[in-house]
Amino acid sequence: MGGIAGHAGPASPELIQELSARLKHRGEFEARDTRGAFALAERRRTAGSAVACSADGRVLCVMDGHLFNRDEIRGLLSDAPAGASDAALVAELLARHGSEIFERLDGAFGLAAIVDDTLHVVRDPLGEKPLYFAPSIAGTLLFASEIKAFLAHPAFVVEADPSALSRLLVYSFIPGRRTAFRGVQELEPGCRLELRAGETEPRVVRYWELSERISDASEDELREQMRTLLFEAVKRRLPAEGPVTAFLSGGGDSSAVVAIMSELGRPPLCLSCSFGYGQPNELLYATMVSVEHELEHQVFDVHPEQFLDELPRIMWALDDPLCDCITVPNYLLAREASRHSSVVFNGEGGDPLFGGPKNKFMILGEWYGYLGNYDRTTAYLASYHKFFDYIGDLYTPEFLESSGGVSALTEHVRETLESSRFDSYLNRLMHVNIRLKGGQNILVKVDKMLTPNGVEAQSPLFDRRLAEHSFTVPAGLKRKGDVEKYLFKRAVDDLLPHPVVYRKKAGMGVPLNHWFRKTPLRRYAREILGSARARERGLFQQAFVDNLLAGELPLGHIGRDRTGELLWMILAVELWHRVYVDGAHPT
Repeated sequence: MGGIAGHAGPASPELIQELSARLKHRGEFEARDTRGAFALAERRRTAGSAVACSADGRVLCVMDGHLFNRDEIRGLLSDAPAGASDAALVAELLARHGSEIFERLDGAFGLAAIVDDTLHVVRDPLGEKPLYFAPSIAGTLLFASEIKAFLAHPAFVVEADPSALSRLLVYSFIPGRRTAFRGVQELEPGCRLELRAGETEPRVVRYWELSERISDASEDELREQMRTLLFEAVKRRLPAEGPVTAFLSGGGDSSAVVAIMSELGRPPLCLSCSFGYGQPNELLYATMVSVEHELEHQVFDVHPEQFLDELPRIMWALDDPLCDCITVPNYLLAREASRHSSVVFNGEGGDPLFGGPKNKFMILGEWYGYLGNYDRTTAYLASYHKFFDYIGDLYTPEFLESSGGVSALTEHVRETLESSRFDSYLNRLMHVNIRLKGGQNILVKVDKMLTPNGVEAQSPLFDRRLAEHSFTVPAGLKRKGDVEKYLFKRAVDDLLPHPVVYRKKAGMGVPLNHWFRKTPLRRYAREILGSARARERGLFQQAFVDNLLAGELPLGHIGRDRTGELLWMILAVELWHRVYVDGAHPT
C-alpha cells in the first residue's frame, strides 16, 4: 500500500510537499525529489531510501504497488542489486531501454518517472491502482493516486462535471476518462501519460490492450492452463510472511481464491458479512467452504446504525462517488481485517474475466433483436438497471441539457461493442466489462475502501495473464449451454463443494429496500434528499425523488423492486456534493 503524486510546470516549492501530505493515509513515510519543472513524491508504509534513481542519474521513479514479474524484469538487468526496489528496477530499465518497457511490466501499480526532460505517468494494465491527473491548474499539471491531493493547490476549485454525473447515474460509476470533478481526468487502465518539458498538453496513449487469439487446444488442455494461471496469480500476490485474510462471500469466485490459498499452504482468516435476521445471504455456502478447508471464519452483521455517521467519511475516501452499495460492507470488513493482517484477498473479477451471468441478457438481445427495435448500445446501458430508462423523469431540464443527454452516454461504449477486433460478441462484452466495470469501478472501489483502514487489497482474479488467457478460450467454453464461467468452474470444481461451484449466482444482496423503509436510513435519506440544499442544486426533479422515498416504483418499471438501489445512488450524489463541492471534509 502506498501512493504517488507530482506536478509539472510552474509551482511553489511547497506544492509537492502539500500534495504528498494529502496522501498520508496511504503511507506514513515519504520520499520526494524534483528535477527542473517536474516534481515527484511517494508515500510508503515502511521507511525507505530516497526516490529511486537509475545508475546514470537520468531517471527518477516513484511507484505505488509492486511488480508480479519482478524476477523476469531482474533477468533483463543482470547487474541489478538483489535488494533493489521495484521502482529502482523500472528506473534502470527506462534508462537502458526507454518507454517501450512499460508493456513488459506486469503488476498492480501506479508509477511516475522523469526520463531526461520527459514525465511519464503509468497505470497498470487492469487498473488495480488508481491514478488521476488535472492537465492544467493555473498552468500546472497535477497527478496523484487520489483526487483529494489536488486540494493542496490553491487554484484548484471543486466543480461538478454534469456529463460525468449523468454517467454515474446510469452505470453507478463513471466510465471513461472523465471524473465527477470538472477538469480532472482518470488515467485509464493500461494507459500512460507523457509530457515533455516546456509542453503544456500531455499525451495519453494506451500501451496495453486485450486481443482475441482463440486457441485450438482441447478443453482439458485449456482447463489445465487456466488452473495453473489461477494458482500462480494467487501465489504471486501472497506476502512473504505474516498472516493473511480474505473476504469470503460464499460465491464461487471468492471461494476459489480462498481454496487456492489453502492449497498453497497459506490458509487465510475468512471474513464474511450478513445483514441481519431474515435478510438473504450466502453464509451457508461460505461456511461449507471454510469447513471443507478447515479455515477460521468470522461473520459480521452490517446494519445502518453502524455506518450512517461514516457515510461522509466513506464518500471522502472514494473521491469519485461510486454508487455501488457494496462499498459500505467493504469498508467495514476492511476495518475488521486490519486487526488481523495488512493484506486482504478477494474474489473480484471472476464475472468480467470468465464470462459471468450478466452477459446473458445482452446475448439474448443479439439472438432475438430482429423481432423489435433493438440497439446494442442502449441495451447495454439499460442492462445496468439504474437510471437510463428514467433520465427524463429524474433529471431537471437544466441538468439534462448540461450533461449532454443520451448521446453523451453512448459515445464511449458504442465503439467497443461494435468493434471488429473481436469475432466473438461475448468477448466484446467481456472486454468492455473488464475495462469499465473492472478498472474503473470494482478495483477502484476495493482500493479506496481498504486503504483508509491500513490494509492492501489483492485481487488475483484480475490478473493480466489470466485475462490474456481468457481471450484465447472459445466462447463456447465460457458459456456452455446455460452454465456461465464454464471453464473457470471446471478449473476449480475439485477444490470446492459442488453446490458452491454450480449453483446459480446470487451475489451479495444488500437489503437496501428494507433499509430505506424500516431502519434509521429512512429518516436519514429523507432529511438529506428533502433538504433545501439538495433541492437548490437543480439536478433532480423532486417529485420523482419523493416518490422513491415513499417506496413507489417509477412508472413503466418492469422487474424486481429497485427503489432502494436508485435512492442509494441519489443519496451518494448529494453526499459527494456536500463533502467536496460544499467543502464539508470529514476529519
